[in-house]
Amino acid sequence: MTPETQETSGTRAAGAPTVSVIIPAYNAAGFVSRAIESALAQTHPPLEILVIDDGSKDATSEVVARFAPPVRLLRQPNGGPAAARNHGAREARGEWLAFLDADDRWLPGKLAGQLARATDPGVALVYSRLPVDPAPNHGGRVIPPVADFATLWRRNYLITSAVMVRLAVFERHGGFDEDRALIGVEDYNLWLRLAASGERMVLCPEEHVIYSPAPGSLTRQVERFLGAELTNLARLAERLHIDARTVADKRQRLYLEYGRELFWVRDLGAARRCFARTLAERPAAQPLAWWMATFLPGQVIDLRRRWRGRGGGTG
Repeated sequence: MTPETQETSGTRAAGAPTVSVIIPAYNAAGFVSRAIESALAQTHPPLEILVIDDGSKDATSEVVARFAPPVRLLRQPNGGPAAARNHGAREARGEWLAFLDADDRWLPGKLAGQLARATDPGVALVYSRLPVDPAPNHGGRVIPPVADFATLWRRNYLITSAVMVRLAVFERHGGFDEDRALIGVEDYNLWLRLAASGERMVLCPEEHVIYSPAPGSLTRQVERFLGAELTNLARLAERLHIDARTVADKRQRLYLEYGRELFWVRDLGAARRCFARTLAERPAAQPLAWWMATFLPGQVIDLRRRWRGRGGGTG
């Protein structure tokens, strides 16, 4: 499908729910058209596709401008993905907001499948299953059928491109927190706020998203996510009045999980610091074993990696 000949692949029935697709884009000229085309190919056509150029320095705006309605280009000075999504939500006219990152794509039944799970007016958010759990702290866990606060507090099982949320709910909770210190987990911040207030979030069991991992150094990604997670934890603890013991347990788990990620990308110094922080929170055998493992020779770590890859354990 080309911008000049685009057409939606389905017909929206009269009275059917309307969906505004929101695509934040920063220096996305090389791939944003694929995201737009995947939104245009939906069997339930979106009401509009709002692409927010977040102060790009490449030809992102020029690429988007070649698409005809329902694609609409919005521009803003660089403010980060949360600010771009909030900008799109302020302009949106649909009953539902469906977020799509510029480097991801949807399969054609995404909107239709999610709307089929949203007929109950009490449903605030629908999230699709993923082929794999892509974020560093997901670890391949099974996505739960209901995302309540207790489930999400343990782990963020949702990615933004797999979520559709009612506009009224999004507005009621103030949208995404635009603090740049939360970049990478601003979605998790919102999901936890929604869950804490009792909003109902349900699973659409089909796989609808073709996810593209963020480019760049794995070590820098892991360390950046960890910093954002810790900021998010402190922010939510204050806002939601979470008790100190629960916060300390979560912080310990974060240091352990991200320490493992750093261990397997072979940044042993950074991993060691994470495990040390875990032990400082509460001494335990597992983080101590991981901390000791950071002193092992590289050949031994490689042997363990090969054994782990053959199903010899989860590590």
